[in-house]
Amino acid sequence: MKKWMWPLFFTLSLALTVLFGYGLASAYMDVTSPPRGKILEKTEDKPVTPGDAYVALGDSLTRGVGSSKGEGFVSLTGKELKEKKMVDRFQNLGVRGARIEDLLTQLEQKEVQRSLKEAKIISITIGGNNLFNSGKILEKYSEETALGIVNTEIPNLEKTFKSIRETNPNAVIVYMGLYNPFKQSPNGDSFDSVIQKWNESARTLGLKYRVQIADTFNLVTDAKRDLSSDVFHPNDVTYQEMAESLSLVIEKNIVE
Repeated sequence: MKKWMWPLFFTLSLALTVLFGYGLASAYMDVTSPPRGKILEKTEDKPVTPGDAYVALGDSLTRGVGSSKGEGFVSLTGKELKEKKMVDRFQNLGVRGARIEDLLTQLEQKEVQRSLKEAKIISITIGGNNLFNSGKILEKYSEETALGIVNTEIPNLEKTFKSIRETNPNAVIVYMGLYNPFKQSPNGDSFDSVIQKWNESARTLGLKYRVQIADTFNLVTDAKRDLSSDVFHPNDVTYQEMAESLSLVIEKNIVE
């Protein structure tokens, strides 16, 4: 290689390394701290849509992030409910990156309240972004700190259950419990116990507000097998299993 080419080769190599590193960092932040969707836009009243509805609330899991077709358990469940004529339509109000406080804000919107009032079935995925804390939960991990987050956020989860139940006293409401995306990490077992504590607390609140709990914890036991390429969100198979779990809970609790 000619001498004059060495500086050019070095510069190009350095530039590619920087770009690759930026890409990895961006991908990590997109998974652990995904950009939040717009949930504070003003909504206007629209004509009432006739027929029973399935309304889905929540975060990136409700949006179906990780699915190869961009369709998660909401679409799968909604189509099945329509085929069985249990509902006439379904509506996905999930917001990628949403935390519990974001959902509480969303629940104040008039159009969202009306959708919930019309709903026959409501599903919720929320809390993961609070508990995982933008990935900071893995930095200098402490089970005590993680449990502290649980104790802080569960009262807000109660506010969520209370608000939705007050908006719609009759709908079948299902909360999708959390799973552990970090099972293969050095603190995987410890994090298992933290998430189980969260799910147990959610189940207790569910009894109080007539919110059913669908188990997802046991659907993710091997991150490489059960999660998408980001090793955080469910893959197609796991989303299908989530849909089946949700459908089972709905069928047990629906009153025609």
